[in-house]
Amino acid sequence: MIRLILCLLTCSLFSVNTYSQVNLDQAQKLYANEQYEAAFEAYSEKLKENPSNYATVLGMADSRHKLGQLKQAVELYDRAEKLNDEDAELYYNRGIAYVFLEEYGRAIKDFNQSEKLQPEHAQLYYYRGYSQAALSRYRNAVEDYSRAIDIKPDYAEAYYNRGAAKAELDNYAAGMEDFELALEKKPDLENGRINIALSKLGMKQYKAAIEGLTEIIDERSDNLARAYFYRGEAYYELKQKDQACSDWRRAANLKHEQAIENTNNFCDAETGKKKRDIEIVF
Repeated sequence: MIRLILCLLTCSLFSVNTYSQVNLDQAQKLYANEQYEAAFEAYSEKLKENPSNYATVLGMADSRHKLGQLKQAVELYDRAEKLNDEDAELYYNRGIAYVFLEEYGRAIKDFNQSEKLQPEHAQLYYYRGYSQAALSRYRNAVEDYSRAIDIKPDYAEAYYNRGAAKAELDNYAAGMEDFELALEKKPDLENGRINIALSKLGMKQYKAAIEGLTEIIDERSDNLARAYFYRGEAYYELKQKDQACSDWRRAANLKHEQAIENTNNFCDAETGKKKRDIEIVF
């Protein structure tokens, strides 16, 4: 999934008594230097001179955004919109704030408006695709990720998430191709290799899935519990119950909830055929 990187830096260049002397260029320089708290204060002082200055209100909103104060950022973006409703950047930045607030419908609405004003923006389509997927609109997500890739052919994260959306549509083969392309462009992409293994599981290539999951298990990575669980799933499909239960127990010991359920229902008791779900990771 997408993570917001927040840099919290302080600045002692300007005291409260001298903020009124700070011009807009200086506030923007503080922002560019990732001194977001100082930038916000500088913009706030500048706003006192002209409450209707669009660039100042937008700068305050962006500073709040970078500080992770997303609700306050949205309020300021709303205020900025009343001053200028023709800026693609405003709608794009507010859309991202809505993504991290998990208000995906509002995010899509803002991305749509930003697209009208600046259509050739790869990141816009990436985040809109993410929002579409979060609302289970996977076909729309695939379209948006494809648009992002058209604009930015080396966009590894877009290939990755498009693969996940295709997998959600049960098109595991096409999804796996995207995961492989993503890893070609960014070999250390998180969860890429396990999603390839899970795609093979979805395609019923159980032995190939076991091989891929075993490699991940041998690395003892953060995906260890998931790898044990899904290798157990593959063994189960091959009717190798003992191996399946062994892996589920290992995953259960690592607090994997579905593994605990499988161990209780299918290893420690006699029961019928279980349902299998594959959780591809965005």
